[in-house]
Order: sequence, then structure tokens, then C-alpha cells
Amino acid sequence: MQKYQIIQYGSLNDTQKMQAVDIFLEGFGYMMTFSKDKKILRKLFFEIMNPSLFKCYIEQEQVLGIIGLGTNKIRPINFNCDVCVNLFGKFKGNILSKQMNAIFQAPAVKGEKDLYIDTLATTSQARGKGVATALLQHAFDTKEFEHCFIEVFSKNEVALRLYKKMGFSVYKEEKFSFVRFAVSSSGYPIKMKKELR
Repeated sequence: MQKYQIIQYGSLNDTQKMQAVDIFLEGFGYMMTFSKDKKILRKLFFEIMNPSLFKCYIEQEQVLGIIGLGTNKIRPINFNCDVCVNLFGKFKGNILSKQMNAIFQAPAVKGEKDLYIDTLATTSQARGKGVATALLQHAFDTKEFEHCFIEVFSKNEVALRLYKKMGFSVYKEEKFSFVRFAVSSSGYPIKMKKELR
């Protein structure tokens, strides 16, 4: 009998949604340089994580992992202007929404049959326990896609090993990317691909 569920972010209760947000911020919060205020970041991501494109791994009512899925038309984080203005004020909120969506809503894949793993993160205590593997397998089982893409930083050796084990292969290393200099402690971006069908 399966001891976990994978359900959409939009189907979680508010406590579980906040658990999902905290997992996201634990994994990716260092990239959100526009604010150091964790309370505001939690409120922001509580509102802007797509209810159907984020899937959450739940065990005993606790969220232990999240995966954000994107296509060539939509990605799972949209810095909604109204939410940004409400939290940061009219001037900063408008700028933040435009600048962040230029990154977070730009198409990450080209084809109709391409799936993009935008974000994948687990709680620290769930690492090495199959949570990320289950979330990836859930994504692979999405029938309408033929190719799956993911990016990882070169210094994230644990994730690189997992992705290779799950059938991804490297197709591009961006050793001179702007992102490398923006988050230099993480290494350079590595793009990976897996054939699903």
C-alpha cells in the first residue's frame, strides 16, 4: 500500500500550503534577492505558486517535497502584479512583477510535447528517502509529454546524481552564463534532458 500522496498545491489546506512554500524557500530562497524579509516572502509565494502546476508529496498530512512543472506556454511561478503591489507598494511591486516575470514566465522549452521541471525540492529530513524520485516519476507519467527538461547547478552533485539515475543526460553546460556570476557559489547551470516516450 502506498504511504504517500502527490496532490496539487491548490488542493492543500493553508497549513500544508505554507509547508510547501517553506520547502520552496529553503531550496530557492537565496535567489530571491529582492527581499530579506522571510515573512513577506512566505506571503508572496503562498499566493503566486500555481495551484495546478505545483505538485506536492504528502505523507501523514505533512508536505515533504514539491515539484513545479512548466510547458512552452506556462510556468508554475507568476509574480502577479496585484499581489506584488499589495506586499511591496505600487512602485516596487510593479517593477518586481515585470522583472521577475521576465525570468519566471519566459518559455523554458520550445515544443508542445516538452515538459520542464521548474523546481524540485524536499525538506531536509526527507532527503535520500525517495521523495524527489517519486515526484520526478509523477512528472514522467504525465501522458501528453514526450521530452522532459531540467536544469541543475554544477555544484549540486546530489541532484546531478539523482537526475542521471532517473535517465536524464546532459545536453548543455553553461560555464559562462550570467546566472553563474549571479549565484557563483552554486557553480554553473547544466541543462539535462530525458526522453519520456
